[in-house]
This record gives sequence, structure tokens and C-alpha cells, in this order.
Amino acid sequence: MQQKFTVNDSDSREALTGALGFIREKLGEMKLNEKDINRAELMCEESLLTLLKRADFSRLKHFAVDVRKSFGDVIIDLRVPGDDFDFYGNAEVPYRSDDDELQETQEAVQSLLLRSFSRFLRYKHYRRFNSVRIKALLSNYSGLYKILTISFLAVVTGFALRNFFQESVYMAVNDNIFAPIRTVFMNGLKMCAVPVVLFSIITCLSGMGNASGIRKSGGRLLKYILLFQVVSTVIAFGLMYVFRPGAGVEMIASKVETVQGESVSLMGMLMNLVPANLIRPLLEGDMLQIMVIAVILGISVGMAGAKILRDVFGELTAVFMRATRIFMIIVPLAIFCSVASMTITTGVDTLLSVLGIILTLIAGYILLNIFFCIAVKLRTGLSPFVMLRKSMPMIITAFSTCSSIATIPDGMKCCDDMGISQKIYALSIPLCTSICKAAFPITFTVFTLSAANMYGVNLSASTMISLAFSIIVLTISTPGLPGACVIAMSALLTQAGCPLDFIGIVLSLQAIEDLFNTPTTCMGNIACTIIAADGGNLINKGKYNS
Repeated sequence: MQQKFTVNDSDSREALTGALGFIREKLGEMKLNEKDINRAELMCEESLLTLLKRADFSRLKHFAVDVRKSFGDVIIDLRVPGDDFDFYGNAEVPYRSDDDELQETQEAVQSLLLRSFSRFLRYKHYRRFNSVRIKALLSNYSGLYKILTISFLAVVTGFALRNFFQESVYMAVNDNIFAPIRTVFMNGLKMCAVPVVLFSIITCLSGMGNASGIRKSGGRLLKYILLFQVVSTVIAFGLMYVFRPGAGVEMIASKVETVQGESVSLMGMLMNLVPANLIRPLLEGDMLQIMVIAVILGISVGMAGAKILRDVFGELTAVFMRATRIFMIIVPLAIFCSVASMTITTGVDTLLSVLGIILTLIAGYILLNIFFCIAVKLRTGLSPFVMLRKSMPMIITAFSTCSSIATIPDGMKCCDDMGISQKIYALSIPLCTSICKAAFPITFTVFTLSAANMYGVNLSASTMISLAFSIIVLTISTPGLPGACVIAMSALLTQAGCPLDFIGIVLSLQAIEDLFNTPTTCMGNIACTIIAADGGNLINKGKYNS
């Protein structure tokens, strides 16, 4: 709701007080807690003070405040007439506080406050107005709401074009608007995929080279981490064999982006794992050989203790992940174009296949959670129902935030409630969050094989085995950063010989898939910790059952 506040005789204090009171009232009506209201009020007060100092009320005698909800987020828009200026100003506080420098000191402190809230503030100048958008509350589901809305609008647009216009019209729209935008996005991902995969695997494995201090506990953890990932991959391949989502749909790529190689035997695949030339796989995008190179170099750097090299590879990973984020800015537009193009070119069959992909993923996560319970019961004799009950705070956090990193404190608290020694869970929870990610093989496998079904790509037995190896390696090495899973999927699609057009479907489903992926991954972390703790007599079974 927008409200205008009149400024009388260039005295803005009364209007400022009224605006802050209006903001507090509206935030209270939206059921924000007192802490969030106080933080939002502070941001609004400092922003308005800064805007009003540079305001020009010669033409208009008022400024506007708008408080509203957008996709679950609470947004406050401030709009004040005036010329463009440096909103964040000079954050250097003078050393002296004499009377003649008091104003400068106050402005510097104000600038520091604005910079500290820069994550929640966005300033722009447009047509003689200075505007500041403040995010008073960030909803955990805003991304889901946005993607569902964008996907719905894209489907409606595609059906409208397909059913109410001639074929020449809607195909012209697809070929000249939707397809080019999607292609630009896919090209950006391809540009970043090879270096991100290479450098992230090297960085991950090189950091494990000197783990002598945690050899016993770490060895048990790594054994079960690998076991969980293998089982997760087997479950995914089994479900894809049974349900085959995407089969029967004739998807057509916007252009031929990948060329299937001739089918090779298992022995031929094994012989070609290690390339004779270090540069050729990088130039040709042979993802399996690139991962083998990365594994060899990562282990070698770790064994050599080359900390400088490890830091260099870590920085290179960060650089190319930053480049990926640049292209991720246009993700909403890429999703709209991809889904609209898919609807135009394939119709309702593809949408039903997309529903089949989601259901297959959910079935995989359910089966994997059942396996965690069985593994805990068989290996330790402890009740898996106690594990589920005492893990509920972590599961709720995982479901609400869709971030496994955000569940680390809850995960440690749950382990403590189960009587697990801090010696093991202080290591296992962060380690499993970084490299276990037990649900990821299901995600990668279902998406990749569904793409092969949709595009009619026939995968040989040797290709399936190489994909399984790549999925496990990428699960361990994919960093927990925005866009990292998309990069991993582009690498797998390339290896499988599928067009990267399928990334559009992945992006449109990722927010829904995360709701089930993250709790499953966190349950895998807890199960792995319980089994490793039992093997080292680091769990109090009496406290566990209490």
C-alpha cells in the first residue's frame, strides 16, 4: 500500500516521523516479529534521512512510501524527488569530532550503516526521483513462488501462441525471441562448465591430502559417505529403468549442440579414461576425461602438500563461479523462454513427462530415506524411529530453508540429543554437508537420463557406467554455491550427448526438487554420523533411547 507524505516549508521532520509510523503499522499488520520490524525501521530511517538531505521539493511537496508483499518477501519502496547522488557516500569517519566536523562525522556513520545493510537495499535514480527498495523480510519460499509463477506464465504463453496463432507466427516468435535468449544462457553455462568442474574437483580432493589427524574417524565417515552415494545412484538408475520418465516425448533441440560418439565397449571406455594429452579433453569438452585429470591432480596436490597451488585452484573456482552467477542473473528470463519454447514445440506430452520426473525424484528420496533407516538398524541395532523423531528440528529447517549449510547448527544439536560424542559430530556434520550430499546422485541421475529419454539419446552400457562414476565424483566436488548444480548438470548432459536445452527444465524444477532433496541429504548426514559413531563407541545408547 502506497502512502504520500507532504513536506511543509522544507521541514521534513514531521513527514519523516509519519512515514516511519506508517511503515511500522503496516509491518505489524503483516505479522512480522519485533526484531524484523526494528531492523526494517532502522533501514528506512537512515535511507529516508539520506534521501531527504538531497531532496528537491521545488516541484513536488511530498515523497511516497509503499509497503507490500512480493512472492513472500516484504518490500518497502521509498521515492523522493531529487537529483542523482552517491547514496552510500563516504564511510570514512574523521579522527576529530570538533563542532565544525560533527556533521561530517554523522554522515560517515550514516554511510557505514547503509553499507552494512547493502544486502537489503537497492538505490536507483530515475526521472528526477531517487528511489530505495528495502527488503524488510526475505521469505524462504520466494524463489519457489517466482519460479512457479514464471513457469505458469510461460505455459500459458506457449499454449496461447500455439492455439490462437498460425504456425508461422508462433514458430517465428520461438525462433527469433525464445530460442536466441535460451541459447545465450546455455552458451554462458558451457563457457563456465569445464573450468568450474576441473578446479572445484582439484580443490576438493587436494584438501583431503593431509587428513592424518582424523584418519580413524574420517576413514569410517568417508567409507559410509561413499556407500550412501553408490546406493543413491543405484536407486536412481533402478527407478529410471522402471518408470522411464520422458520416454515417448520427441523433444527437438534448438540446434545440434552435442554429437554422440560411437558406442564403445567397457574395456574401450576404461582404456580411454586417462587421456594421452592434457589439453585435448579441455578443448573438446570430454567431461569424463576432465574429471579423471582433476582427480589425479587433486590427489597429487594434496599428497605434495602444495598449499599455494591448492589456494590458487580455490581462487580460480571462486572466479568461475562468480562468472556463472553473472549468467544466473537472467535465470528467470531463461526459464520463461525455455518453458514457453518447450510448450510451443512439444505440447502437453512434455508437461506430463515433467510431472513424471518430479514424481520419480520424490520416489527416489523416499527410498533413500528408507535405506538410511535400515542401515542404522542393521549396523547399530538402534531404532531409526528415534533418529527420525530427534532429527525433526533439523528436517524442518532443511525444508523451510532448502539449504543444508543452514542446518549445520540444528544437525549438531540433534546429534548431541542422541548421545553422539562431539568428537565425531563436530567433524561429521560439516564434512558430510560438504562432500556427502547423499540425495544429489538421485537428482543428477534422474535429470540426465530423463533428458536422454526426451531427446531420444541411446546410452550404451559403457556410457551408463561412466555416467555413474561422473555422478559420484560431481556429488563430492560440487560446491554449495548458487549455480553449482546447474554447472554439474551441464557437464553430465554433455557427457551423455544430450542438448543443453534441457537445463531450462532443470531450472524450472529445481526449486520444487530442493524441498525434498535438502531434508533427504540432511538425514543422510545424521545416519552416517550415527553409524560412524557406533563403530568407534562414540555414542551413548542410553541417551539415544531416552
